[in-house]
Amino acid sequence: MSLVLALLALLFPNSGLVVTAWTAAPLNLKGRFFRDRSHQQQHLRCPPSRSHHDDRYPGGEVVGSTGKIGSYILDRLNAPIAPIQSNDDASGPQYPQSLHAAAVPRGLAPGCLSPDGAPIYACIPSSSIAAVWDSTLPHRRKDLVFLCNCVPSRHLTFDGDVDVTIAILHFGVSHSRTAYSDAPSIPMPRLNASPQSPPTVIYGPHASSLAGLLQRDSIPVRVEHDARAIQVAAAKKLAWSGVMWLLCHGADDGGQPMTVKEVHQTHPTQLQRIVVEIRPAMNVIASENWINKVHPEQDTGNAAKLASRSVGSVQEILEYLQMYSMSVSNGEVIPGRDLALREIQDRNGLLLSLERTHCNAGDGESKTYHADLIRRVAGEKVLANCLEKNLTYYGSRSEHFTRIQCATSDLEFLFRSSKSAVTRPDHVKSAIVVGAGILGSSIALSLSMRGVKVTVMDERTNLLPPGNHSSGDHDIDPGTATSSSFAWLNSNDKSPLACKQFNHLGMEVWRRHTALKQIPVWCGSLVRKVKLICDEAGKANRYSPYYLHAGPIDREESCSLEPGVDWSSSVSGDESEVHFYPEEGHVDPIEAVKKLRLDAQGNGVTFLEGAHVKNLVRDKNSSIIGVDYAMSRVRKDGSESAEHVSTAEADIVVVSAGANSAHPTLGIGPKNLKLLEQPGVLAYAVGGDADDSDRDPLKRIFVDTIAQTHALCRTDNTIVIGGGKLIVGGNGDKRGVSGSVEGTGSASASAHTPIEEDVRIWSAMVEAAATSIAPFGLQKNLPHSPNQRKLVSRANRPMPSDGLPVIGFVDQGLYVAVMHSGITLGPLVGDLAAHEICAKENDEGFQILDQYRPSRYITQH
Repeated sequence: MSLVLALLALLFPNSGLVVTAWTAAPLNLKGRFFRDRSHQQQHLRCPPSRSHHDDRYPGGEVVGSTGKIGSYILDRLNAPIAPIQSNDDASGPQYPQSLHAAAVPRGLAPGCLSPDGAPIYACIPSSSIAAVWDSTLPHRRKDLVFLCNCVPSRHLTFDGDVDVTIAILHFGVSHSRTAYSDAPSIPMPRLNASPQSPPTVIYGPHASSLAGLLQRDSIPVRVEHDARAIQVAAAKKLAWSGVMWLLCHGADDGGQPMTVKEVHQTHPTQLQRIVVEIRPAMNVIASENWINKVHPEQDTGNAAKLASRSVGSVQEILEYLQMYSMSVSNGEVIPGRDLALREIQDRNGLLLSLERTHCNAGDGESKTYHADLIRRVAGEKVLANCLEKNLTYYGSRSEHFTRIQCATSDLEFLFRSSKSAVTRPDHVKSAIVVGAGILGSSIALSLSMRGVKVTVMDERTNLLPPGNHSSGDHDIDPGTATSSSFAWLNSNDKSPLACKQFNHLGMEVWRRHTALKQIPVWCGSLVRKVKLICDEAGKANRYSPYYLHAGPIDREESCSLEPGVDWSSSVSGDESEVHFYPEEGHVDPIEAVKKLRLDAQGNGVTFLEGAHVKNLVRDKNSSIIGVDYAMSRVRKDGSESAEHVSTAEADIVVVSAGANSAHPTLGIGPKNLKLLEQPGVLAYAVGGDADDSDRDPLKRIFVDTIAQTHALCRTDNTIVIGGGKLIVGGNGDKRGVSGSVEGTGSASASAHTPIEEDVRIWSAMVEAAATSIAPFGLQKNLPHSPNQRKLVSRANRPMPSDGLPVIGFVDQGLYVAVMHSGITLGPLVGDLAAHEICAKENDEGFQILDQYRPSRYITQH
């Protein structure tokens, strides 16, 4: 410790911030970027290097990953990660750079994340099959694997040239009392299966992969190579799902629901009666051809036999039903009434329809025992609906979604087309963006790529380097919050799960962004936290299949991953543990914003420096059509000249002014856009020479949540140090907690902080980091002119009161985007917002942004 204090004493007067931006020529990005399917090495190697679009998620994707079946499949695909064995002499363990399989968040087109040929497991209700088919990338539909209760000949009547995979499941999944540590709202799945259950029947190109996955849990599986065989399995499964719930809830008049075991033991006569009634309909289903899925070579000599496939005798059906019932928790289950009612058209409605149409039931079908049970359990109205509808095709397309490819990456998102609550111009030709931070600059670039004439206004000057140089020798002002950002690309500890996945997509866009993908350093993060105790009483499980993570790791592995940390002082006692997040990284915010602005300028975007927005301009219909603004003019003596107010008109005004977005002059106001006071401070120092054999540079992002300090080393050797409670965003950060370090004073923004105060704050933060992390390579020979460089930076984080982003239209002609973290989300939101701004009047917006709309805050004008 005395060595640390001595080092600090030498550092105080000689400190400064050194920023060297990555050099790249400006790029004109007119037009859309089309998908590039070339991939790079999947695995991260030490030392970290800049990564291009990797071969990520080789195990495929899971749609419906929060449901019971979907969470089970994702959990089995994403086993806890371990270091990759390597034959080279690279120092330190190597980890995958992505999970084996991706959970597809609601609003993202399936097929975007995984490589072509990897399975896309669709664990969904049968009513969602059509919507999932439509939303999947067309060239990836061949990779769809449907795990749901469906009848292929009825639900999969799509493009006959695409041969998908389908599984008729004979196992169940329930939820345990234990939740995932980073997804506490998602209980861990618990398999309900038995070696005595009927086999799960699988057909299609990915049948072997799915069979291998299920067989690891001893689930009986039968792979079929004849598409018509799946019809028989579907007909039998339809009988169980349509019959057993009715008998469990309706066989006893006015009695309590029974288990399936009790139905078989006490009501065999009623069960046989209903099987006799529905067997002809089952045979109709079994004999139906799955359109264009029957190959000619399979028909040789068997056409007549296959055309009249049978589900078996009544006794064989009864034996199947009992076998399946007893294989699920030994028959001690009661099928859910609510789910069955939601799917009654797909289950009982189909059987009744076929009884009437093909089985000569005539007018008496409403007097069958099957119909009587529906009347008794669900009511006369539900029965009438089942009898009226002749179901030949299923699939909900009640909402129309269009796949929209991002202008700056190859990701595609689902855009809802319906009547919007807020009117917008039919054709947006011009826009004013208020705020030139990373979010405003990203929106400006994406708008310009769509042909919009954009003007960016910001109160700050020095938005662009002199003479438009991209060289790192010319620094810019990236914005108050942006410049003071730790710039950690992560989705760590964010909640709810949808917000976590949204931020994870933000990380994905950084890897694929046409202008920015070379900038991040994907080095991984080491996080020290309080030890999590897991027990059978329902404590959260430390492992999660939704986010790549290894840990807790021991001290030996910690030292191997980060030799630049003194682990003897960083990890002590039995109450803490260290976790590694290999997928995470960081960026230099000045480098990133400079690249966005230069590319935007190359696309014709105009940047107005020193522009103070005075108020919004409205037309006679109260639509916003521009802003009044004044320019800051500084005389040679340093004084400001009198303001001259000008008016700039545009089709759309976009507010992305960070913590100032709720200012009344911008048309929203603090009552309608509630932002928290979330001040933060960063300190800057210079790291040791990477060639210095006496000390190792900091290679990873290091976060100590116990000591409340965090540090990383940027590519120009600047060490960035943060202190206080780490604010990650999401609804876990909805309370106003200061991010300042204890003893450093207020972290509120100040335009001209005295250098003495900067030194005091800087020394306290460096000492806190040095105590927790040191030695990690702080140099003694720092610059001798600290007043020429920043020692610390301060900003109020733009944090909405519920911790979630605010994105969307708030008035006619006014769009807002404010969030934390803007660094992680900026490139993604910039692209999504730009498309929404340019959309036609009857288009509502991206499904993935539904929960982030300003309507949750803003009252009607």
